[in-house]
Amino acid sequence: MLLNGILLAALLTALANRSQGEDAVSYGTAKEERLEEVRRTCERTTENILTDLRFNQVSLVEDVATATFYLPLNMEEELWETGEITSGQPEVEILFEKAFTREDKQKAIREGTRFEFLAVRGGQYRSYYLVFTGLPIVSIETAETAETEIFGGSIRFWDANTKRDWFRSNILEAHIRGNTSRLYPKKGYKLSLKKQDREGNVVKDSRSLFGLREDDEYILNAMYTDASKIRDKLCADIWSGMGAYEEEFPDMRLGTDGTYVEVFFNGEYWGLYLLLEPVDSKQLDLKRETESKPSELAYKSSIPQNQTLEEMEACTEWTEEMGGYQLKGRYTEITRESWQPLLNYLAWSGTPEDEVFAAQAGEMVDGDNLLQLWTYLQAVMGIDNRVKNMYYVTKYTENGCRMYLAPWDMDLTLGDTLQDSVNEYPWDVGNNPMIYRERINFAVGDRMIKTNAMDAKERVSWIWRESREGVLSEEALLSAVDGLRHQVQDSGALRREGLRWPRGKHGEDYERMKTLLCYRMELLDGYFYDNLEAYLDLGYE
Repeated sequence: MLLNGILLAALLTALANRSQGEDAVSYGTAKEERLEEVRRTCERTTENILTDLRFNQVSLVEDVATATFYLPLNMEEELWETGEITSGQPEVEILFEKAFTREDKQKAIREGTRFEFLAVRGGQYRSYYLVFTGLPIVSIETAETAETEIFGGSIRFWDANTKRDWFRSNILEAHIRGNTSRLYPKKGYKLSLKKQDREGNVVKDSRSLFGLREDDEYILNAMYTDASKIRDKLCADIWSGMGAYEEEFPDMRLGTDGTYVEVFFNGEYWGLYLLLEPVDSKQLDLKRETESKPSELAYKSSIPQNQTLEEMEACTEWTEEMGGYQLKGRYTEITRESWQPLLNYLAWSGTPEDEVFAAQAGEMVDGDNLLQLWTYLQAVMGIDNRVKNMYYVTKYTENGCRMYLAPWDMDLTLGDTLQDSVNEYPWDVGNNPMIYRERINFAVGDRMIKTNAMDAKERVSWIWRESREGVLSEEALLSAVDGLRHQVQDSGALRREGLRWPRGKHGEDYERMKTLLCYRMELLDGYFYDNLEAYLDLGYE
């Protein structure tokens, strides 16, 4: 037993040393004499002689212009992953000039260190580089450009946190998404994943990417104007903790989840993105029509909202887009009945009689959902979600149809607003301290509180108290900011984003953001516990 214990201890020590040492990753290091021989006897070339660098037989993505390959690794682990870096071309030898596994792995990832190696083929050689990132990688290949509205091609995915089944690929259909964001050079995209079935037909391919829900559709959010790169993710997570879930509909989620990735487009590094689950029929658990209930539908508010309620009601032709709203859900035809739930909601929210508004509130909306949303928009200063970037979701209960609201696109939050433009874009985005003390005029929520519909004042105080003990506590908010900052900064991605898009927004002062959040919460504490009427009297821009 003693001998076995000694042998086991020796084995564990050897494994630990191997994980920490230069043998953790096997690759072709060269002595200085060999490198000098290659440089002396071989011709240096600019030809791309190495097109396939592999880790554990998985080909890595390359930024062709800079001859740089990228390998995603787990940035939370200090130890280097075990595996073998090889050339995928037998005729090409690779020689690293430096034993990079002797370096601090997390520092190399954080600083985006470029480790040089030589690729040698016959009598020629060329310098290449290997960079380690702490985020998953997505690579899009297409015959089109990044400016093409709709395109097809292929897409590849590399995971950072595991090296078991860490690579996959798909046929891709994609299109540019967003109203205002499409005006910027770094585009956002809607992705549809496809595959070939046994008969050779191209069909949907649902799969879970990097821990997100299993689906065939995802969104790549460019975050071009957000200097922090964390607003969308932070605010989506806050909403998930406040109001995205309803006990009555456990399979419905009135929000989204996402994860950071780095994107390549046609062999070019394209930047830091947020890969998101779409808010769609699956996310909202919209039920199809039955004998007793019509289809559950959703209405996405966009711009311009260029029709009055009276004009919409007078329409004789009903289409997928009406009055600044888009119809979403599972339907076979579009009729007036398809739009009737939204028309009823708009008529109720705009009725001039406060008594009628308050009396009908319980029939039209879920009080907790609407007031959670109102409270949430005040907390995150969601100025761009008052009349757009919102889903209006119909759900049927024994008592009839009720409307639930779900926010979307949370980039103009936490002080960011549209500014007068000083460049070629229609507008700029920047921090506006004036909004820190203002009320976010979300009209239907304001009116619920003013009329005390469904005991709104008491409900808001209860929602606020519960949130301040949970997702809106100072500890939770500061931890959330630090955690997201860690992901975008310590992965090396934020630095690469700034180099790739120097005219975009990047480099937020995260300490200032944390100070702002604490200030805003303390400000709202003074109103939401017992002084809501005074809050409703605050001005707004």
